[in-house]
Amino acid sequence: MQESSTNLKDLSNRKKATWITFAYVIHNEIALIDMVKTFVSFSAKNSDNKLPKYQQLINSLLQDIEMGELKPGERLPSINEASEECYLSRDTVERAYTELHKMGVITSIFRKGYFISNSSIKTKTKVLFLVGKITTTNKEIFDSFCESLGKNVMVDIYTYQYKTRQFQEIMAQQLGNYHYYVIMPHLIEEEEENIKCLKKISGDRLILLDQNFNSISNAHASIISQPKTALNFHFSNQINLFNKYHSFNLVVSEEDYFDAGLINGCSEFCEANGLEFQVLDGLDPVDVRAGEIYFTLDDKDLVKAIKYGETNGLTIGENLGLIAFNDCHFKEIVAGGITVLSNQPSLLGEMAAQLIQDNDKSSHELALQFIIRKSL
Repeated sequence: MQESSTNLKDLSNRKKATWITFAYVIHNEIALIDMVKTFVSFSAKNSDNKLPKYQQLINSLLQDIEMGELKPGERLPSINEASEECYLSRDTVERAYTELHKMGVITSIFRKGYFISNSSIKTKTKVLFLVGKITTTNKEIFDSFCESLGKNVMVDIYTYQYKTRQFQEIMAQQLGNYHYYVIMPHLIEEEEENIKCLKKISGDRLILLDQNFNSISNAHASIISQPKTALNFHFSNQINLFNKYHSFNLVVSEEDYFDAGLINGCSEFCEANGLEFQVLDGLDPVDVRAGEIYFTLDDKDLVKAIKYGETNGLTIGENLGLIAFNDCHFKEIVAGGITVLSNQPSLLGEMAAQLIQDNDKSSHELALQFIIRKSL
């Protein structure tokens, strides 16, 4: 009876060991399938790369580890499997594995294969921040964004110079290199090729600022404003400040992006309140006249407006009205204080950082702020 009980116990232990072994094998087979998928993407990542093939494979694996696609303890394909999947020679794969082993990135276990080392790489969250140009406003957004995220996040800023081709090239070159992509797609049309570029980024890694594309089907985060509606609301609520003027001039700059909603908003406001309206491309001394308001989008034009007003004998806030776009410290004091309509760039940067920290994939609206000072 005792012998029978012992046999049953041994049988139970053997069954338990068998199931543990089976679970271990299944786990590693699943891990192996995942690794093979990663290796399949190697060809697409490196099709135009001029580095030696073994170095391309090393870089690809390091990037996958850094991005969290390969995790410590996961098994890599064998040299033969990797050779077949990546269309590389066996010697090339073996050289790459040898180099990675020397670096301590991977370990080898006899008759089991190669595995990602538990102490391979300490990763930082990497963010690509893409803007048209590095303007004062964009720099303020970027600085606020970086400060809000803290030191454990690495942020690289790129510019596409408001050119569609450069936008597409940057997106293609940097695809897969970052955990998050924060993009301000100013002057980028919602056309097929641009949408294709953005759709290649997983929705939970894409954040669009100041402009959204509704045709991107995958859920992604965005922060936008409604300048036309907001401008009309703020100006109409302070109509008494505008009544002493007969004309309204929107001064734009070719060097910087501006939302078309600002033109439409100003035009509608002026039409509704009997003000003459025109758009000026920069300022000359003869453009600055009594009884008119100048809404400058670029600070260089604001300085010109102040200078030309003084030259022409005008008094700011009485027969010369000035409104600037976005605030800074000097606008609080120059000419007694400049009235400002702001899209709150610092707050925009903070909100973008919060989307990453909260893993938030929803759309948010940022209100424009109207700060009234003596210049109006």
